[in-house]
Amino acid sequence: YDPTQDREPRAQRYKVPTEKGATVLQALMHIYEEQDSSLAFGFGCRYRYCGLCALEVDDKPCLSCLTPLQDGQVIKPLRHLPVLRDLVVDRAWVFDAMRNLQLFVPEMQYEELPERVFEAKEHRQLMQCTECLICQATCPYYDYRDASFGGTYTFVQLAQLHFDPRDQTDRVAQAQQLGIERCAACRKCQCPVGIPAWKFATSVLLKETDGTA
Repeated sequence: YDPTQDREPRAQRYKVPTEKGATVLQALMHIYEEQDSSLAFGFGCRYRYCGLCALEVDDKPCLSCLTPLQDGQVIKPLRHLPVLRDLVVDRAWVFDAMRNLQLFVPEMQYEELPERVFEAKEHRQLMQCTECLICQATCPYYDYRDASFGGTYTFVQLAQLHFDPRDQTDRVAQAQQLGIERCAACRKCQCPVGIPAWKFATSVLLKETDGTA
């Protein structure tokens, strides 16, 4: 899909050589280097850490750097996000919507810092997030044009700060304002690194509304 030429996305078939252990990302790189230099896709580290190679293979969101290459695969961009070109989605919509949430720990004077900083197990797991946006793409309620609902990735970021003992902002209130109650019975979002985002959303950021500790 090239917005300067195409009104709608179209399918393009490519034939690539295969070898044991080949990944979808390797196939895309071969296409770009040997067949079609106009093909647009994203990647950075080539091994899970950057999250930029997220896309859909056979209608399942995944990291292309970890997905084995197989015959007949259909590759598409992530859903629920505007497509810039081919397999590249516009990630700016997500981050622009989060700008007013102050997703950082404000600078503190030395005497205001906690005497002891303890990292909870939940925080350690949340910090594994690669910002691939697969959780956002698999959230059935998320629509980048609707600012009233934050989406899974936003709630993961709020939960990270909620567990940080230096952060004094009410992240629970922020999550509630962004409609986190929709997550309570959903559990449909997915994460390629295994972060149970819905669990943290409901057990941490919803705790004040459901009465749990």
